Amino acid sequence: MFPSMLLGTSENWTMAKTISATQFLMYETGKFSKSQGLGIFGDQAKETTIPVAVWRYYLLSNRPEGSDARFSWDDLQAKLNGELIANVGNFVNRVLTFVAKPLGKGYGSIIPDVEGAGLDDLTRTLGHKICNHVDHYLKEMEKVNLKSGLRIAMQISSEGNSYLQESKFWKLYKEERPRCSIVVKTAVGLVYLLACLLEPFMPSFSAEVMKQLDLPPSEMSLPDVDKEVGIKLWEIVQAGHQIGEPKPLFVELTDKEVEVYKTKFGGVQNM
Repeated sequence: MFPSMLLGTSENWTMAKTISATQFLMYETGKFSKSQGLGIFGDQAKETTIPVAVWRYYLLSNRPEGSDARFSWDDLQAKLNGELIANVGNFVNRVLTFVAKPLGKGYGSIIPDVEGAGLDDLTRTLGHKICNHVDHYLKEMEKVNLKSGLRIAMQISSEGNSYLQESKFWKLYKEERPRCSIVVKTAVGLVYLLACLLEPFMPSFSAEVMKQLDLPPSEMSLPDVDKEVGIKLWEIVQAGHQIGEPKPLFVELTDKEVEVYKTKFGGVQNM
């Protein structure tokens, strides 16, 4: 009905190119049912201790795009603790906490200046990997494959964690400070990039990351791509910029909390 109304105006509207439809989301071993008190609904989700970013991440990563999917408290816990905390939360906090350490242990919250970042093999390889991931991400998002887009963004975060481990930046700080600065400045750029890529899925998460970077969320934009070195992550955040205060981005969901939610939303007999 709506497209026909647009056509009827004879105006130059941008028409829909892709229609995103989903299958059904089931609850644990059955179906969501308000009458039976089975499952958790929007008004109830707001009253839990689980932040909106976690709800958005879980529901989008579990989006029933090609077939039915199932909501499970155990799965939500696994995705929060094992993906949001262990992957992207760990990467962002590890990078910004190190930058914020006082001089002699870190960078005193100031982004370091670097030279020759594009000549560093590990950094150059990362730039190409991230470039390919971002290209894939954009293609999937254009097709409204949200689940795939989110998965790619999390893969980029995993690349960041691997980069930190392979660089052994904590040793470089003592033994090869200029190269450590390259790694740190590159990693900070990747933190910014992740805030951009995850904003469609978890806007409150991205806003908090930008706050910790002390950069305005309104200016978020994807960086340019250089064919020779991929994405120049080390050029995204300027040298001399002072970051904000790093804080943990997510809180672990405990087994005890999971059991409480299972009981509370397990049916009328448990209400």
